[in-house]
Amino acid sequence: MPERENIMRPEGRILAELCKSVARHYQCAETSEMELQTAVPWLRFIRVSEPTLFNRGMLEPSMCMLLQGRKKMLIGDNVTEYGPGNYSMAAVDMPVSGQVTQATVSEPYYGVRIDLNSREIADLIVSLQITLPEKQGESVNPGAWISSADEALQDAFLRLVKVLDTPDDLPVMSKLIKQEILYRLVTSPSGATFWKQTLSWNQGKGVGEALAWIKRHFAEPLKIDELAKRVGMSTSSLHHRFKALTVMSPLQYQKQIRLLEARRLLLSGGQDVANVAWQVGYESPSQFNREYRRSFGAAPLQDVETLRQMGVTL
Repeated sequence: MPERENIMRPEGRILAELCKSVARHYQCAETSEMELQTAVPWLRFIRVSEPTLFNRGMLEPSMCMLLQGRKKMLIGDNVTEYGPGNYSMAAVDMPVSGQVTQATVSEPYYGVRIDLNSREIADLIVSLQITLPEKQGESVNPGAWISSADEALQDAFLRLVKVLDTPDDLPVMSKLIKQEILYRLVTSPSGATFWKQTLSWNQGKGVGEALAWIKRHFAEPLKIDELAKRVGMSTSSLHHRFKALTVMSPLQYQKQIRLLEARRLLLSGGQDVANVAWQVGYESPSQFNREYRRSFGAAPLQDVETLRQMGVTL
């Protein structure tokens, strides 16, 4: 049975002001879209007006702070429910399942998300000479997790959103505020996990290379021995560290990427199930149908029709 964890954090003045600022941007944009891209390429807002189904997807390296509403996220076997002032964090591409559990038209779910870049983080750590306390570097943690934002981090996000109103300041100030956000994430209680996974610490470089190779070649047959040799690791070491980071084996990770890509192709339309199955690496349409149903809870065409009725785009 999946483990369940509830994370609660009282709402405060900063969160309330941040939520109002994001809501105002949606009003000005006059859009009904769930995601709103801002003038900053790595910053976007999220709005959901009703609870959603428990849905599986790929969480890219990013941090998303929840401002209003509640959400559940399944990472490996751990289900976490969290609310305003908490954030989800991914240091690597992670297949996860998520569900907005509290949202209405009058009080939507609001979130603010920034995309993360490992090079930016590495440059920051080197330039500021930040060191990781030894006691924080002992355990191995998965590449995605839920944590709480303190008021300093919330305030940095508020200033980032406010600077969108001053276009002349935006190019310089957005970069400076993002550096502050990264600094606060790295030095937070969960910063060791962020540090290690993003920078491929603790002999994780080979795992990072393996992740990248599987993403590029997901439709090809995967032989673990050959992949381990390619990234300079033993087979057992690759399997152990890969699972510690992604909470699944390389073959399971490949399967999730295949199925998520198949779902995207089917939702875009114009292709039949058998052709999509072949494109993502399945030789047997019946095996594809079984694994698709097991992952998404419905047959491919039924699942895609449900998503279309919900207005979901991938």
